[in-house]
Amino acid sequence: MSIHMPEFTRRLATVSKDRYKIKFLEDGYPGKDLENMVVPHPIYGIYVIRDYLFQYKKTKDPLYKTAAITVANAAIQRMDLFKNSLVFWYKEKSPLNSSDRDYYSGLTQSYYAEVLAKLFVVTGIEKYKTAAQKVYYSLKIPVLEGRTLNETSKGPSIEEYPTSPNGYILNGWLSAISAVKTYANLLQDKEAHTFWRENLAALIKLLPSYDAPQFKNSRYTLNRHTNIKISSSINNIELQKTIVHIPGDKNYELNLSNNKDYEGVIVSSSVVIKGEKILFKNNQLILNVLLSRYSYPSENELYVKVVSQEKGTLQLSIAQPEYSPTRMITPEKYILIKEVAIEKGINEIKLKMYWINLDDLGVTTTFKKLGDKWHNVYHFIHINRLEEFYKVINNDDLLKYIEKWKSYVSSWSDNPLYAHLETRPYKGR
Repeated sequence: MSIHMPEFTRRLATVSKDRYKIKFLEDGYPGKDLENMVVPHPIYGIYVIRDYLFQYKKTKDPLYKTAAITVANAAIQRMDLFKNSLVFWYKEKSPLNSSDRDYYSGLTQSYYAEVLAKLFVVTGIEKYKTAAQKVYYSLKIPVLEGRTLNETSKGPSIEEYPTSPNGYILNGWLSAISAVKTYANLLQDKEAHTFWRENLAALIKLLPSYDAPQFKNSRYTLNRHTNIKISSSINNIELQKTIVHIPGDKNYELNLSNNKDYEGVIVSSSVVIKGEKILFKNNQLILNVLLSRYSYPSENELYVKVVSQEKGTLQLSIAQPEYSPTRMITPEKYILIKEVAIEKGINEIKLKMYWINLDDLGVTTTFKKLGDKWHNVYHFIHINRLEEFYKVINNDDLLKYIEKWKSYVSSWSDNPLYAHLETRPYKGR
């Protein structure tokens, strides 16, 4: 059952029809209509509160303020206390979470801190200020404690959702920083001002890694999955340990798992389990690795420890990531990285993942079909957010990539890669 709420602005109504599929639940919280069920989407409350506050500011009709309060109350009611903060969980095994654990999103939390602070300013109701502060506190809980603050070698990073290694999703990170900036301004929070500036400084250091000049585009994220195939000339090779090392970050050990979305894994179908031993299957092993451009220009490194019953050779090949502007392509073309001789007993192999084989590591922004046309949403968000921050801090590196990424857009109409795709931002209908 759903309740009746005021109409959205034309823009949100269009996006809802084309993509979000918003439908209200009994308590006034907006869910995603999956046809067979309506699921409360943590971020949808933000979109709807924003929309109603915008309409209230424009029309002064109290109906919109009341509607914003209804959605905010429903959102807060659905949040949980966690380490003295308020969080809206993406629940394990829900249609909105394909991981094997509950998590909360740094982007969603940042947005709630912002929109609840705005609601406090509009209504004067202290409850929303307190809720905004408690939501903001969740952004300061470190990833090492299982949450969203990633303390990196370049500075703090608000993590949109958990991956190992972190994806540094550019749209999410920029938008979270912007939301914290607004929250800090509205509540005059000096610590929050410092926090968003530190995040932005770290992001600026990584801007060269987000640039994808070969595609005249920007990157959505810095990490990406691909496969490494290890082929053996002999039988019964035992895998004892596999680690991916990201210079400037840390080591990530791979384990047997069915979950490939958020971490690297040893592909279970490529091995034989005998007792506690992991053996190559048909003289071959597949590693689904999550590599990262964070270390660029330093290469990601792979460490493999195997036990052999005799001398032989191993061939290590990598599936090269490919780019398509309208879909994610699963890498299938393997390139030989290295052939190594192994001895009887324990063998430790270390090799670098050279960038020449990983031209499209990291996910370059793609075009989504909205209505009957294909639009690039995230590249324009990247530009707009950089412009927002340039107006505040007047940083030359920000200006460099604003101008560069705008020039890419100007070239799309003459680029066969983007033929028949829209070169203008999506504005709704």
